[in-house]
Amino acid sequence: MRIHRFSIDENERRTKAGVLHHMRRFITVWRGTEADENKPDFNERKAKLFAGHLETILRKPQLEASMRFHVGTAASETPFDGHLTILGSGFFWGIENGRKLADWITREKAHKWGGRDLSLRIFGESGSCLYWSLWTHPDRQERDEFAKWREGSARLNALDRIYGSRTYTYERGAWALIAIDLPEGVYSARVTITEQSYGRPKSKRPVKSTVLEVDSPQGIPDHYDPSGGWKGDRVHGFSVPFRKVRDDWEFDAVNAVKAYIYRERARTGFREAQAVDA
Repeated sequence: MRIHRFSIDENERRTKAGVLHHMRRFITVWRGTEADENKPDFNERKAKLFAGHLETILRKPQLEASMRFHVGTAASETPFDGHLTILGSGFFWGIENGRKLADWITREKAHKWGGRDLSLRIFGESGSCLYWSLWTHPDRQERDEFAKWREGSARLNALDRIYGSRTYTYERGAWALIAIDLPEGVYSARVTITEQSYGRPKSKRPVKSTVLEVDSPQGIPDHYDPSGGWKGDRVHGFSVPFRKVRDDWEFDAVNAVKAYIYRERARTGFREAQAVDA
């Protein structure tokens, strides 16, 4: 018998804001010796006594918590897996053994590869909603397959019940066609002044702001594309803050859009556009 273990420090590979620790650990227990792998009758699945992984994450507290236990099928990479997080921190696990048992537990003609989920989740602004799924198929398409109590959601925040959930509302106003003159070419765009409001529907104190909605059908190069051109380096639609609407607001709109493009180019290391508009 031999044991193979390795770890990946995700926090070292790509640092994320607010994440203090993020480690993934893997273990595989093999029957026999390493030389057995070269034998003609070697069967990897039979030789693998156990395989699994454990992922741990520690982050700055967030108002959320979740629990999930999933049983898959014979085709699942990890037929048994799940996680537990409290305030955004916790652990995720999975094991590759027990495919026949998982298949026997979950297999149905209508859900040949679906598996089953048992989960609870508190999520949303200020932990405002509870979501649950009690032994249901996570990817099914059928409606009313299970009793309504088996899955659903409920608001936990009393203010959501009284005044409604916080949402964005938009009121669009004047629009104009503008030309964005950049070092490599000129790009056209349509800009629309939009008044947006964020708050509860029945509240009298929403947070209001003005933005420019920008639509450029041909796109404007704004970021470095690490794929080498496959994904593209252009943005087609975005919004930018717009503090004051003057009579000649179109002039300010051009400057606001150009400022956004240059800021994104600096952030992503952009150097040269892939294509230049005539």
